[in-house]
Amino acid sequence: MQIFVGSTAYEVDAATSVESLKLMIENSEFVPSHQICLMNGATILEEGSLEENDIEEEDMLQMRLAVNAGMRKKWKKKRMRRLRRKRRKMRQRAR
Repeated sequence: MQIFVGSTAYEVDAATSVESLKLMIENSEFVPSHQICLMNGATILEEGSLEENDIEEEDMLQMRLAVNAGMRKKWKKKRMRRLRRKRRKMRQRAR
């Protein structure tokens, strides 16, 4: 069966796993497979086969990058240190 991810078509079986589809996308789009997030409508495809996730012939999947949110510890530590110094300075001025 044929599946469209973005504007690219992939020839897969119904028993193809989501992980192997991510590897196919990685080989053609040069995006690391651990950063690929596939969506069919509002559902996110994480594991299992395409058949288990109700993917049919000529379905169009959306590919998004799975980005982890949050500050890096180093930057957070540096920012907190600056804020502490600033607060200390403001307290001294208020006296």
